[in-house]
Amino acid sequence: MEDIPKLRIKIKDFRAIKSADIILNGITVVAGINGSGKSTISKLLYRTIKTAIDFDKIVIENLFYELKDIRHFFDELTHEFEFFYRKNSEFKDKEEYDLRFKFQRLFNFNGDTDLKEQENRILSAIDFFIKTFAELPSEFKKEERYKIRFYRLERFFKEEFFEKEKDFENLDISAVLDKLKEKIKNKFQKTYKDIENRPIGISDAMISNYFTEDINVNNYSIEELGASITNRKDKKLSNFLTVNKVAYIDTPIIIGVENIKNNNVPHWKDLDTLLKTKGENENTKTKIRNVLESEIIDGETKYDNKNETFVYNRKDGFSIDLFSCATGLKSFSVLQILYNNGVLDNKTLLILDEPEAHLHPEWIVQYARLIVMLHKELKVNFLIGSHNPDMIMAIKYIAKKELEKDNNYVNFYYAKAFDKYQFDYKSSETDIEPIFSSFNISLDKINEYGATEE
Repeated sequence: MEDIPKLRIKIKDFRAIKSADIILNGITVVAGINGSGKSTISKLLYRTIKTAIDFDKIVIENLFYELKDIRHFFDELTHEFEFFYRKNSEFKDKEEYDLRFKFQRLFNFNGDTDLKEQENRILSAIDFFIKTFAELPSEFKKEERYKIRFYRLERFFKEEFFEKEKDFENLDISAVLDKLKEKIKNKFQKTYKDIENRPIGISDAMISNYFTEDINVNNYSIEELGASITNRKDKKLSNFLTVNKVAYIDTPIIIGVENIKNNNVPHWKDLDTLLKTKGENENTKTKIRNVLESEIIDGETKYDNKNETFVYNRKDGFSIDLFSCATGLKSFSVLQILYNNGVLDNKTLLILDEPEAHLHPEWIVQYARLIVMLHKELKVNFLIGSHNPDMIMAIKYIAKKELEKDNNYVNFYYAKAFDKYQFDYKSSETDIEPIFSSFNISLDKINEYGATEE
């Protein structure tokens, strides 16, 4: 049982990937040319783990998204009641008819509030409206100016929610309210059931939305310690036990970008949230911290809550907004902030997509060194997609030196062309020669286009 990997992802006929069976047990490197599917592996793994971690939150957010049309009905009904009370002096000064306050207090979504309590609040809000409508004097309900306004709402929302029902034409506001109450109860019951059963269809929807073209979500699976997490047989997405934090870093350029939460790239927003997480690494004088501050970036980057920006403080006292700094510095700053905030530990998976892209050769080696140090000291897990020989070689030899007592400390995979558009991922274990052989195409091109000297 000791040889069972912590994580394993299997993919078949998915975008550019013909086949892949990749083990994540420490530091895993996947190498291949552009377009060979490295990012697809990263995105599939990231989105599945992130969905599993945030499952309850996603289900609840979906519920309140589905309730927004019903919420709109009550917003409009509030307007009509307030119009009625403003026009009738005997009601308008009564505190109990401050409808907007009552409605917003009861029907307001709060992610920190227990879901059952939120259901009770919403149902109480509906009961309040039913009671309020019942208490309207019948002579006022018959007045044309009020009657037509309530009819407008009644007609629109009957057609919106209940047009297919047999007794559609005979529904009045009170009946609509009763039926909306039942609809809301049913939606909450479904949500409770989804939280308990964790249907994989919710994860499939998240994966499908993550990619820009039609995909077959049945063509990949993830296992943890030999057990299926994406359980197609039972149609369930299980919790991960070995990972409770995941970050997908494909570019450091986004750090410090304004209004990142309005961006439509989910993993950028997720990373921004992690970078701004308030936490503290108790190990203030570790080797990792000293290497980052003294040997690499010559300072420290922090998130300034007051000014809502990331600031790089150089050791000589110079400070600057990180957004204005070189991209290579940002690459290390991301890891430094995550480390200093206490985000990185043995249940963290960092997915790095071509981390060498913005680094000069010396910093490529330093970045590889930092990856190995983070795994050695904190047991952080890594999936790294790369097509840079320096990065791959640095990880290979630094890991060999630093992790020689740790079995299965690093695994390498390379993309081998199946045809022009698809690739099989082959394991080379700790041997990087097959990877370098697959890179020889660049040398062939140099010889083809540039071999002019004798």
